[in-house]
Amino acid sequence: MMNKIFISIIAFNFFLSNQGIALITKSKGDVEYFKNDGSVAEKNLKKGTSLFDQDRIATGANGFAKYVYLDDGSVIKVHKNAEVYVLGAVDNRAIIKQVRVTDGNVKFEVSKQGSNEFTVVTPTSVATVKGTDFWLESDEDEGDSFFGLSGLVTVRNSESQTVEQLTRNTTITSRPDGQINVKKTDLNDFKKLQRLELSAGEIDEDEFDESILEQQGDVPEGEIKIQLDDGSGSLKEIIIKYK
Repeated sequence: MMNKIFISIIAFNFFLSNQGIALITKSKGDVEYFKNDGSVAEKNLKKGTSLFDQDRIATGANGFAKYVYLDDGSVIKVHKNAEVYVLGAVDNRAIIKQVRVTDGNVKFEVSKQGSNEFTVVTPTSVATVKGTDFWLESDEDEGDSFFGLSGLVTVRNSESQTVEQLTRNTTITSRPDGQINVKKTDLNDFKKLQRLELSAGEIDEDEFDESILEQQGDVPEGEIKIQLDDGSGSLKEIIIKYK
């Protein structure tokens, strides 16, 4: 049994070493792929391309790229005018993941992590994630804005070392001078991010409208009616309302 486990681990590590740590699942527009030796591998990144530790993706004004980590399916969406370094090391059949964002808008859909944390590094901040969805808008001069969609993200400002917690419908701004603040997410900021998803073809018009209604708290109410026998032959009706 131990031999089977050992062989399985070797096979997994061999697969990752040869096939990379992540895979491009979608690419459109102006997207450049730089190999970890600094050379330009592809001017237009193609679906199915394997990504390796220290590889870099840069998108242009109409560019979009999406990649998925091979061990747990965590998804990274690199929107227009962004630059991202893909980082990861194999440890005990899992990938210790880090994404370095130097510029632009990136959406993270991180699967629940095991003992290791998913780390996002910018010139201004370090974010640690156990499993959640959130947006990052990064600018080397202006700093970072983190937008929480679900779960919990711990954000640390690299200058002041101050830490804040990002949760659903909150925004953390982290500045190069050490300032870091938390506030409720502005609806206009949320719309801007969702328009990026719309233009990239990640959502359609109906999904865009539904997401805005949900963010506003204006999702129409529905109800479920359940009839139960109370044991005496009479029926009682339970109404469950939801949004």
